[in-house]
Amino acid sequence: MSLSSETTPPPPSSGQKATKTGNRLEKFVEEALRERDYTEFWNHKAHAFENRKAIGGKQYLKQLPIGPTIYNTVRKCDFLVINRAIFADDLIIECKWQQSSGSVDEKYPLLLFNILKTGIPTVVLLDGGGYKASAMKWLREQAHPKSALIGVWTMAEFHKAVNNGFLG
Repeated sequence: MSLSSETTPPPPSSGQKATKTGNRLEKFVEEALRERDYTEFWNHKAHAFENRKAIGGKQYLKQLPIGPTIYNTVRKCDFLVINRAIFADDLIIECKWQQSSGSVDEKYPLLLFNILKTGIPTVVLLDGGGYKASAMKWLREQAHPKSALIGVWTMAEFHKAVNNGFLG
């Protein structure tokens, strides 16, 4: 019997798989920002949100703490986009990927309430096909161009909006 020093790694857990596929959606958004000449803001990230009006140009911040949730825990957004020429009050982009059925769509009301509490114009990207169509429909119905939730889009819809000048 021979012993091999190589072992086959275990298959990824569903949580690891969800994180990896969700990261792809975030990379998609980041690439769209970079293609439109946005740069990532790195300096003093811990204080960036409360001092965001002092940040100029076309910049974005990832995984940024943006204040308390409705439960008074720390809320992080996937992207805070700064470009005052287009987004006077900045823009938050939230990425939600659900590839297989699960509980993500049950979290949409919490997401909405947190968006409303923060009050910054927000676009939610939903994709992967694992959410309930009725849940996506409900969340889309909550969006309005003059509210905090300004849009709920798929990757393709976001791509089309960006191609039509949404990010500048």
